[in-house]
Amino acid sequence: MSTGTESVIVSQETRIVSSIRAARAALGWAQPELARRAGVSLVSLARLESGMTSPRLSTVAKIKTAIDAAGVRIADDHPPGGFTLTMSPEGMIHAQGTLERGVVGEDAPVPEE
Repeated sequence: MSTGTESVIVSQETRIVSSIRAARAALGWAQPELARRAGVSLVSLARLESGMTSPRLSTVAKIKTAIDAAGVRIADDHPPGGFTLTMSPEGMIHAQGTLERGVVGEDAPVPEE
């Protein structure tokens, strides 16, 4: 028997993953850059973004800290059921510098299980 909480959990995971992808794209970072800055393995980030694993709180915290340090804030569940990204002027300068240096690269392939 379903309690109805399964869809809420999936929705929250989807929001987390979508917000991380959106913030990474706004900064012009490929997965290897975000993984390096967050101090998480590229495999963990690739699996998280592909939905192969549920996000661990410690991993998400590290990723959000790295994104926040670059000038992008993620407001989860704002509006309800969604998220909002806010980029500071420093974040815009950072993103522009990344694009000008041509640092943006390919995302990592998702490892097979």
